[in-house]
Amino acid sequence: MKKHAWMLWLAAAFIAAPAAAEWHEATSTHFIVYSDDTAERLTEFTSNLERFDRTMRYLRKVPDVTTPAQRVTVYVVRNIGAVAKLAGSSNVAGFYVPRVEGSVAFVPRSGSDGGPTEFSATAILQHEYAHHFMFYTWGGAVLPTWFVEGFAEFNAPTRVMGNKMTVGAPPLYRAYGILDTASMPMKELLTGSPQEDRMSDQETQSFYGRAWLLTHYLSFDRDRAGLLDRYLAALDSGKSATEAAAVFGDLRKLDNDLNRYVQQRRLLAVGIPLDKLDIKPVTLRTLTPGEAAIMPVRIRSTRGVDAKTAPGVAVAARKVAASYPDDARVQVVLAEAEYDCGRFDESDAAAARALTLDPKMTRAMMYRGMAQQAIAARDKVTDPDRWRLIRRWFTRANAVDPGDPWPLAAFYFNYRAQGIAPTKNAEDGLLAAHLAARYDRGVALTAAMIDLQRNDLADARKALRTVAYDPHGGGMAAAATKVLTLLDANDAKGATAALTNAFDTTQEADDKS
Repeated sequence: MKKHAWMLWLAAAFIAAPAAAEWHEATSTHFIVYSDDTAERLTEFTSNLERFDRTMRYLRKVPDVTTPAQRVTVYVVRNIGAVAKLAGSSNVAGFYVPRVEGSVAFVPRSGSDGGPTEFSATAILQHEYAHHFMFYTWGGAVLPTWFVEGFAEFNAPTRVMGNKMTVGAPPLYRAYGILDTASMPMKELLTGSPQEDRMSDQETQSFYGRAWLLTHYLSFDRDRAGLLDRYLAALDSGKSATEAAAVFGDLRKLDNDLNRYVQQRRLLAVGIPLDKLDIKPVTLRTLTPGEAAIMPVRIRSTRGVDAKTAPGVAVAARKVAASYPDDARVQVVLAEAEYDCGRFDESDAAAARALTLDPKMTRAMMYRGMAQQAIAARDKVTDPDRWRLIRRWFTRANAVDPGDPWPLAAFYFNYRAQGIAPTKNAEDGLLAAHLAARYDRGVALTAAMIDLQRNDLADARKALRTVAYDPHGGGMAAAATKVLTLLDANDAKGATAALTNAFDTTQEADDKS
């Protein structure tokens, strides 16, 4: 896309439908939501997201140890078309990006949201947040692909109905797959490791539908009570998929039982009274005029840019930032946009202005550190004192917010950028970042490498499983699976070599992009 065309889209894609609408920030225990909808609707939307999180914890008896830095940021954009442009696909109506610097989701303000009969924007967000919840909560456990998606689909249609949160309703947009009794038998579902990018459309529908059905059945059918926990425990103990599936008995009988189960007139859905789902009040803030003006840039930068799109986004950021030189949040968005297009000196200057205005802004500290690191790498700086000064930005950010995993990861990778071995302290910080952000695949693989080098094979396996059992993990999932296979064959040396090769291949791809 040419720069002027990109600029026109950037200006138009997020224009608020109602002229008088204001951008607001809604902050809750697990979410930060940005929207130019009314304050009342945004508060209700965010409160219901909190109730959704609480529902999953209530049903699965999961304690809440989430820190403020681990909140998911949700951007509510104008409509499904705006989401599709951000995603780069006309088939996407909402999506989620997990990463150590802060997981984000993008959903439309308007569009289809008709409940369980449609894959609505809310269902998409809840499906993806269920992944986030699962990997954060059970990140060290073996989570087979079917359960990863079955759990997400089980929770996706959850919604408030009257004074209850209803969970367990069938996702009728998966009706074909749920009722397909032939394409995905239980033996294949339980003992295979399907990746969505390798399946046909029909196989994908059957996989998702039957994964939902099996999750629902094992969650609610009294005759099968406790089997899901036993199955997952068997996998976690090191048993193969076939050995673990033996807890269900004859898998052909399980197929028949499932087929009878789905043919019931009504499938069980649970209504949890809202007064049992205690949530803290949502805090609402109206964005400053500068924040509102730069929001389209912020959304696009947060989504991620490439060499073709980054310059146009940076041009738009400079234009807004020039009008709001005294708004720290505007300046840090400019710092990110300049960094993304390779103007590292300008990025550092913008981040410095932000810190002058707000000395405790950790995001500005991070961009000062990253920009200075990029400058040092560009200029082939070898002075160790210069690199130590750069690392101080990450230690300063960590001191302000010790629960944020991003500075810990950045501190570790700074040593790698310098071309020297990270210290034990840096390695320990990276491992802590992984525990706080298990959903970041790159950090997980790095943690696995550290564990392998320390001969901590049990922890290496846990880190690798996070990636290997991610159905959307792509090449990273394939690499993690290969390393796990070598570990299972007691070939720790081969596993280390394979993981090193995976890192080298990824670096080569990055260098060419």
